[in-house]
Amino acid sequence: MRGRTAARLVTVVATVTLLASCAAATSPTASPATIASAADCLAPQVIADLGLQADARELSATAHPAVPAPGSVPAGFEPVGVVECTTGERLTDAQGVWDAITVRHLEGDLKPLLAALAAPRQTSTGVQLCPATEATVSALWLVDALGRAVRPAPPVDACGAPTAGV
Repeated sequence: MRGRTAARLVTVVATVTLLASCAAATSPTASPATIASAADCLAPQVIADLGLQADARELSATAHPAVPAPGSVPAGFEPVGVVECTTGERLTDAQGVWDAITVRHLEGDLKPLLAALAAPRQTSTGVQLCPATEATVSALWLVDALGRAVRPAPPVDACGAPTAGV
């Protein structure tokens, strides 16, 4: 009987430990983003965030300076629009293969988006099983009435995917 009780105890402890390691915790929101002079979907950091790689020739010839890292929406920044940068089609011409970036300018009620961006970020507390889905990669800019912009850090789930509403 003692052997069975010990085996059950080990099984219960192992199960609880396994379940706890798959749990997600929340972390505070990101530090405030730095305000840029304008939104730029062709900035080197945005291109990298989209999963694209620019070659050295393109980077040296670009008129797109580095931009601040994503963060939370800074206090006092009042966005009136959104610029969404997404990967587009792969184009081929006589000079080679090009990755297109699609830029969309959006306006309207930003309250739901701002609420979603203010949500806490989840972090994995251990081994995490994540679905193997291929989500559309995008980068967002929030733009104020003066054209200044910030790159918000979207809240993510324990797998690192943006949460609903963003």
